[in-house]
Amino acid sequence: MEQKKITVLGIGGTGCRIVGILRENPLSAPLRLLAIDSDSAGLERSGLPEEARLLAGARWRAGRGCGGSVLDGQRVVAHERSRIEKLLEGVPFLLVIGGLGGGTASGGMPVVLSVARKLEIPTLFFVSLPFTLEGHSKRKIAEDTVKEELLGLADAVICLPNDLLFSVLESTTPLSNAFKLADQELSRTVLALTMVLLHGNLLAADFGNFITLLRRKKSFCSIGVGVASGEIDGENRGEAAMERLLHSPLLGGADKLGEADAVIFTLLGGPELSLGETKQLLELAGRQVKPETRLIVGAATGEEWAGKLMLSAVTVRFDAESEASELLRSSSERAPKRTRSAAAHAADADQLILPLEPISKGVMERGPQVKWGNDDLDVPTFKRRNITIDNGKRGVEQ
Repeated sequence: MEQKKITVLGIGGTGCRIVGILRENPLSAPLRLLAIDSDSAGLERSGLPEEARLLAGARWRAGRGCGGSVLDGQRVVAHERSRIEKLLEGVPFLLVIGGLGGGTASGGMPVVLSVARKLEIPTLFFVSLPFTLEGHSKRKIAEDTVKEELLGLADAVICLPNDLLFSVLESTTPLSNAFKLADQELSRTVLALTMVLLHGNLLAADFGNFITLLRRKKSFCSIGVGVASGEIDGENRGEAAMERLLHSPLLGGADKLGEADAVIFTLLGGPELSLGETKQLLELAGRQVKPETRLIVGAATGEEWAGKLMLSAVTVRFDAESEASELLRSSSERAPKRTRSAAAHAADADQLILPLEPISKGVMERGPQVKWGNDDLDVPTFKRRNITIDNGKRGVEQ
């Protein structure tokens, strides 16, 4: 992909915060950043220029937000459908990011997905799930949005539970700091994924790999990011980046890599990053996972990363029900179609033939006949009507 081609769209409060963090990072210059929200204050805080912001439902909600109502979120974003189409016209790749459980993101993401499908834009959704302490209703809204609105139609969906922060942060950590950490880690991972997709000049990660891995599968993900530099960490910068990744707040602990069904590794570095160092680093990362774990690996270099490197990991653990459905679907697609004649041949060995033969009435032979009209009901129907029993073999033999 050429530069300035990947569009990152933040929707709702969390999405606007993350594109705002990306805007402040000079390394995100090759990205086109957009924001949609029904809250005018949230859009302002993103810091994006006016032409990159869309205030949804301005006449109806007057910039006050949706108050957590998914229905209102759907209405205000659907009302802006034509403007969204103009914003996304000609976009060859779209990454949509936001936090589910509220109104604008949960209600609006399906609308954005609908527009993307109409314009035939490959789309990756990167969503965070609310903290448990935010309440059951928010969690249910988030899970229903993923299961009922996104998974069936989106190219790929990465879901990240915010509760992962509790596995590494002290219980005394202020909630505002926890949210900031979550936003920072999300923005770093978005940057890593998009940079590798843009110009994976060492190891290219094709978006088709993401689709194959994640499409229509319910999964539980976590992310880890480790940043290091030669100036601070010296020759051991690779090991330092790996160590920081393993203790990353949204990874949920080092054992997440070992438990994963799949892991997406990305490596960004400066021009000095050699193929040998890349190989060493990715082998180091690969030792953290099971032999059967599926790996997607991408690596890229750029002048803006001179002297630094960033290693990131997205771990994926599939829901058992989703995996079973996928297996059944794949088996059905692979099974050769048989003709009716071939199916009959295959069934011959197992087909049962009912013993439809007249049975003597014994001592009741001279008893009164049971009749209905002119039919003797003691005589089997197939005998009375001279019906020939076809056990399926006749058609095959012909």
